[in-house]
Amino acid sequence: MKKSYKLLIYGTGAIGSIYAVKLSSAGHDVYVYARGNRLLSLKNKGLLYFENSMVKSASVKVLDKLNPADIFDYIFVPVRYEQIETALAELACNNSPNIVTMANNPKGYAAWENTIGKGRLIPAFAGAGGKIENDVLHFAITPKIIQSTTFGEIDGTVTKRLLALAEIFKSCRLPYSISKNMDAWQKSHIALVVPLTNAIYFDGGDNYTTAKNKEAIRLMGVALKRCFNDLKENGIPITPSKMNIFRICPLWIMNLALKAFCSTKLAEAVSSHVHNIKDEIKLLEKEFGDLTKPEARLQQKINNSLIKTKE
Repeated sequence: MKKSYKLLIYGTGAIGSIYAVKLSSAGHDVYVYARGNRLLSLKNKGLLYFENSMVKSASVKVLDKLNPADIFDYIFVPVRYEQIETALAELACNNSPNIVTMANNPKGYAAWENTIGKGRLIPAFAGAGGKIENDVLHFAITPKIIQSTTFGEIDGTVTKRLLALAEIFKSCRLPYSISKNMDAWQKSHIALVVPLTNAIYFDGGDNYTTAKNKEAIRLMGVALKRCFNDLKENGIPITPSKMNIFRICPLWIMNLALKAFCSTKLAEAVSSHVHNIKDEIKLLEKEFGDLTKPEARLQQKINNSLIKTKE
């Protein structure tokens, strides 16, 4: 019999709701923490989601406050980058041992660890997308070949708690990957997501509009090459290595591929989300640019050296 874990999802936007649905469907004891209108909806209607042409309700417990003594095996924090510090400050008072942050991060994990205490943080990122319409979640799981749920220890080691987390994702059939350099993985992800979303913002449309706009596609390709070359030139490993394709692929071939991608359902799932995160993308773009500063380059060399020492 598979072990059942006590899990908390802090934040019930689309991403948090997806993980709550999948984890509860595998028999885990899932709690969700919400506020405002989302809290009222969850209390009155439950966590509703659309699957197999039907609206279903997930088996979760809804919380509107956190008790410091209420211990969870893992707390998942799927919030936007500009919200993460506030979330971690609240979670610092809870004594649960493992906090899985599912947020973008261009700056490393020192500040987050200072907030919640060393040894508790497991950096991660989601491999899913969706939207909530009329209180019903519509979602898709990203294929592993593109981006699975990814997580790892800050120092790159593979620990017992990571293996247990892998078993949790395996139990609900969520594709996952363990990264030995989450810091580089997250910087590489930002190098991808900023040009992609800015292209969708280009003329205020959606992914299908972008696919038809030659200038938006061209600018996306140019920006992708620049961002990934910036990582390479500043000693930041491009992770996973397959993303080096954005550096080495001829621009005209990449533009054809980007145009084809923007016409897919997966791009539609991305597009439905990006217009709600403009402030986050603007902040990520600024802080990604700060990575090229001399002091950031020195810190990256130190981080790389520490990871190699651990290996």
